[in-house]
Amino acid sequence: MGNKLGRRRQVVDERYTKPQGLYVHKDVDHKKLRKLILESKLAPCYPGDEESCNDHEECPICFLYYPSLNRSRCCTKGICTECFLQMKNPNSTRPTQCPFCKTSNYAVEYRGVKTKRKRVWSKLKNKE
Repeated sequence: MGNKLGRRRQVVDERYTKPQGLYVHKDVDHKKLRKLILESKLAPCYPGDEESCNDHEECPICFLYYPSLNRSRCCTKGICTECFLQMKNPNSTRPTQCPFCKTSNYAVEYRGVKTKRKRVWSKLKNKE
């Protein structure tokens, strides 16, 4: 009783609810971005690391390492929130193509931090 089904909300530090300055984001609705991050629909805007860590994933666009990434809905490739904001122009009427598989209507979802098992599986899969 009283239990909610679905994803638990992640507690996010307020400073990670806005872009960290990787790009100049002129057309970003900061209120909407904050809401999406707090609702766990987009990954937090963590500052990227240049050095690889065991528990961090590399964004294939900016080549920086993050504690967690968004996943493209079409091909499940990871992308950091700031790179996603660059790809998805809010003022465009044309659908955005996935930068990885070229599917139209590019969209992402946030699934949280990858478990160690999933990180190892991804690394093995990418070596094939």
